[in-house]
Amino acid sequence: MDNHPVNLFSGTIATLSRTLDLRARNHEMIINNVANADTPNFKPFSMNVEEALQKDLPTAASTQLKQTDGQHLPGAPIPDDPSALAMQSVDDPLLLRGDRNGVDIDREMTALAKNSLLYKASSQIVASKFSGLKHAITGGSK
Repeated sequence: MDNHPVNLFSGTIATLSRTLDLRARNHEMIINNVANADTPNFKPFSMNVEEALQKDLPTAASTQLKQTDGQHLPGAPIPDDPSALAMQSVDDPLLLRGDRNGVDIDREMTALAKNSLLYKASSQIVASKFSGLKHAITGGSK
């Protein structure tokens, strides 16, 4: 018998907690960009939450696809999300304004809406995990 402790969610709760933290920081950063939309020479900040989460995950070597039969399709990495690449382009804003402010209010509001939706989805998943755990502990009774 294996004497190693069992992790019920295999790090899911910890990952979702980290996701909520990063999304909250991203929200603050976007709000800061919007607040400084009229500040001369202000350069907007951006964060790629998915990339930050990938840095926290253990090495992907254990989850690499392996072709065990010649007739199997080879494993190929998933292409990068085009919307994530668009967020990285904030470093090169179109500085058409006379005050050299790089905030594009439409881009910031879109990023804010997307971040808010993903935050809400993550919080609902965490609530569902805890609800399932409570259900298991109480034996199905409320």
